Amino acid sequence: MIGAWRIGFDPALPSAALIALGVLAAASFGFYLWRRGGAPILRGLGIAFVFLGLMQPQWVSETREPAEDIALIVVDQSESLGLAGRRDAARAAADAMAAAMAREPGLEVRLRETRGGADGTMITSVIEDALSDVARDRIGGVVVITDGQAADPPDEPGRLRELGPAHILIVGDPNRGDRRLELVSAPTFGIVGEPMRITARVIDEGNNVSVRVRVSIDGVRVRETVVRANQEFSVDVQLPQRGRNMVVVEADEGPREITLANNRAAFAANGVRDRLRVLLITGEPHQGARVWRNLLKSDPAVDLVHFSILRPPDKQDFTPLSELALIPFPTEELFERRLNEFDLIIFDRYRQRGILQAYYFASIARRVEQGGALLITAGEAEAGLDGIHRTALAGILPAQPTGAVTTTPYRPAPTALGRRHPVVRGLPSPERWGRWTMQVQAQASGGQTVLQGANGAPLLVLDRAGQGRVAQLWSDQPWLWARGYDGGGPHGELLRRLAHWLMQEPELEDERLTLEPGPRGLEIERSTLAAAVGDIELIAPSGERSTVALGENAPGLFSGEAPASEQGLYEARSGNLRAFAAVGPLNPREAAALAANPDILRPFANATGGSVVLTGEDGRRLPEIRRVDRGANARGNDWIGIERNGAYVVRAARASPLGPGWLWALIGMALLMLGWRRESA
Repeated sequence: MIGAWRIGFDPALPSAALIALGVLAAASFGFYLWRRGGAPILRGLGIAFVFLGLMQPQWVSETREPAEDIALIVVDQSESLGLAGRRDAARAAADAMAAAMAREPGLEVRLRETRGGADGTMITSVIEDALSDVARDRIGGVVVITDGQAADPPDEPGRLRELGPAHILIVGDPNRGDRRLELVSAPTFGIVGEPMRITARVIDEGNNVSVRVRVSIDGVRVRETVVRANQEFSVDVQLPQRGRNMVVVEADEGPREITLANNRAAFAANGVRDRLRVLLITGEPHQGARVWRNLLKSDPAVDLVHFSILRPPDKQDFTPLSELALIPFPTEELFERRLNEFDLIIFDRYRQRGILQAYYFASIARRVEQGGALLITAGEAEAGLDGIHRTALAGILPAQPTGAVTTTPYRPAPTALGRRHPVVRGLPSPERWGRWTMQVQAQASGGQTVLQGANGAPLLVLDRAGQGRVAQLWSDQPWLWARGYDGGGPHGELLRRLAHWLMQEPELEDERLTLEPGPRGLEIERSTLAAAVGDIELIAPSGERSTVALGENAPGLFSGEAPASEQGLYEARSGNLRAFAAVGPLNPREAAALAANPDILRPFANATGGSVVLTGEDGRRLPEIRRVDRGANARGNDWIGIERNGAYVVRAARASPLGPGWLWALIGMALLMLGWRRESA
């Protein structure tokens, strides 16, 4: 304990009243001087003594206890240090500095960590928050251990001078090179199959060097080009599918790299289709034509062209052509000029009657193999010589009729493969589906039989043909379910899924891998026709690899979860399948610049009287700690200073009045009267 004395005051009036009186007295005395009064000294002393009486001076005796100074150490543990391999070095340097400061008497050491976020590493805000409860006369200084990549350097560094000298210890070598890629502009959506432009820049210390850049979408490389470093470049790509497409732009490794994590940038582009064009050809009027028409017309994304053959060429009723209200079938327009415009062609209960020439069917087969889709719903005529299977389409059809037609009622049922296929999987209550009364008997020579009918014969067969897809439905009676016959069935959902599978919608892929961020980490889902799947390989943004085991929660559908301890782009792999998911921002600011940078926080250090010290990649070249008086020089070649403030805490105090206040006021009044008398003489 230390004894100390001082003069204090116990005002007789509120501070507002004293201020008002002081202003009035000063104005009056100023006017008095301006008028050249005869006793300015007596008048001034009189006013002073009156105010001294109102303030009531006291002699205060205090018992003080010295207060410890506070030194703050902020250690950067953000993602940028983790990617550069410096996080452990920064932690070791912080521990060494804390131990050295703890040996200084009268100094309390506080240690805080700062971690990166969507906006980068916050350092200034962490300092202010950590010292918000400390009196400014107790702060001895701040030591920041970081790579220098701070997102919030103070705009006015001088305002933080009251926090004491700020010393910035840089972990890393500022001269170590690092190549990185920056996205300048990236569209958030694009039309499937249409060009979409990406603009980016490769930042490299070697000006104008050639850098190879690759663009991949959902793990499939779609573009590769060579660009110049430090110059903007643009590439055009096409989104392959509707929905989310993860686009990754990646630059080759540079000659000097800290990490490859910032050599790539990613963004999610939502693929939207221009209106899907469907050509529906109904061979003859029947109950099921309206079911197909209503289904396709109800989808706003489908542009339907529907033709029904009401009067075949072999029908002779001698009606003059001028009296017919029927539109001639525009075969040349549809199958020669505009065939490639249709995404899906449906032959519904079609039979050969000489309307379509043989080479039209060859054109349709080529269109399918180039990425189109074909669906055939068979009527009874498909079992005979007029069946469409006897055309050039035979080469892409997975099943062929046997020539027999079943008219005995039967109940459609999923096959073992169908229960795992996304077209059929999960349809409600198959055992309650209504019966159908007609089926063309067929045998499948390939493809995937997902529904079976009478006597286990193929009812719905799916197959791929080149880049396109084919489906054969060996009955024309889905309309019975629509009418509720025998309890009905899920005709709408089944036909919708079938059409979407044919048009290669991603959610109907039979082999599919998805990766999504969830409340407990990452959610992985694997759809497959196989009975089992292996472990999923998961690649973190830092490149760390792990495996995730999946459990089957439905036929052909496996799922699992994995923790997400890092921010950035995760990748999941299963065989040739790739899936991506972003945790936090896709291109975190922390990964943008990883080179050690002593210049960002240098103005902060200089304004507070601190210093910037390079500690090397291992963080071992640490300065010596010295205590300096407040306001003295706090930096040297191999040392940094922490201020000694001499702050204290008052533990006890006793006040004794320096005479009564009325006596000081009376003296003041006497001096004023004496001045008045002197002026009258």
